[in-house]
Amino acid sequence: MLNTIKSRLSLKEAVCLEVEEYVPQALTFAELVAAYDIGVCGDAGQRLAKWVDVLGDHSAWEITPEDLSRVMRAMTSRCAYAPSSANRDLSTIGTVFRWAVARRISPRGFKSPSLGAQRFKEDLRRVFATDDEIDGLRRLSLAYKDRRFGVFIHLLLDSGARKSELLARRWCDVNLDRMEIHLETSKNGNPRLLHFSPATRELLLRVYPNRDESRLLFEGRVPDQPINYRAAWRKLTREIGRSDIHLHDSRHFLAARMIATGTPIAVVAQTLGNSAEVVARRYGHLETNTLRKAVEAQWTQQPMAPSSSR
Repeated sequence: MLNTIKSRLSLKEAVCLEVEEYVPQALTFAELVAAYDIGVCGDAGQRLAKWVDVLGDHSAWEITPEDLSRVMRAMTSRCAYAPSSANRDLSTIGTVFRWAVARRISPRGFKSPSLGAQRFKEDLRRVFATDDEIDGLRRLSLAYKDRRFGVFIHLLLDSGARKSELLARRWCDVNLDRMEIHLETSKNGNPRLLHFSPATRELLLRVYPNRDESRLLFEGRVPDQPINYRAAWRKLTREIGRSDIHLHDSRHFLAARMIATGTPIAVVAQTLGNSAEVVARRYGHLETNTLRKAVEAQWTQQPMAPSSSR
């Protein structure tokens, strides 16, 4: 019996036959931000409301880096916004545009205008909290009417997750046995796992006796939209006497504790979903302190040099 040999196409022929699904959408900036919020259960619309007022009617794909830079300059020079606030807004805009590119709804070859916009120089935000203050956040969060708020705070402090990452999670992402939450993509575009403690696992089981894999963990009154815990967070931090703490600072607290216990910066970066360069810039001084302590500890274990006899 003769073997049938299947002819193989050349790579050039195969590429010509490949049909790429790429359907750009005619969206205004306002429509793109709204679509992003629905697509990822985010709150970009709230953060970017002032940007939508200015650029909302513009075609999303025709906004230029200079357009964004002009708004940022107006924010800081005329509207008394801090440079850090303008930079965070620009990062959120970049996230929205990256989402559009990943979904292939932007024109072919489109690059986010946020890449060319000029960021402001700003001092690194370094906010520290004692173990007692962090424990106070955990304990007091359990005393709120919405018991899910306590779960939200425990997961933030355990995992170092971004608020948006937790609010977008559904039960199908949660593995209670392994005490982890799966993220298909993080801010840097890579998948990662969020880990939580056995105590938080027990809290999840108590607060959520019935779990539907298709539902959001923190669904609000509007079906399939997450609740916004900003007001609850402000109340919580006031009650422990630390109204200066931001939600995002929970990531800094975890990173600082990990580095203080000798965890390498590369591992901390993977935990937070950041690049090692960003983590080194923000926490490198803590790693230096940890390394020095480790070296000093070795000095005490070295044998005494023999004294010279006369």
